[in-house]
Amino acid sequence: MRIELLSPMPGTEMNALLATYPNLKRLVWVQEEPKNMGARAYVRRRLLERLERPLEIDYVGRPYRASPSEGYPGAHAVEQERVIAAALKG
Repeated sequence: MRIELLSPMPGTEMNALLATYPNLKRLVWVQEEPKNMGARAYVRRRLLERLERPLEIDYVGRPYRASPSEGYPGAHAVEQERVIAAALKG
């Protein structure tokens, strides 16, 4: 599921889609920004408030950082590949 509109959160549509996956136990939030940046913290709380059934919410992305960038193009490419691989691994 991809949520394009974060506010107001489309709770009805989101829950309707999640209902089509009755065995689903967890959601995975994936973002390119470090964990302390981006929309993760804002959205996670709102997701938990709107979910009709309890689901774990995991995170895939960069760890907490002072900067949104790795600093070097090569290091950024390696980190980007790690994030994508971890997201697709599930």
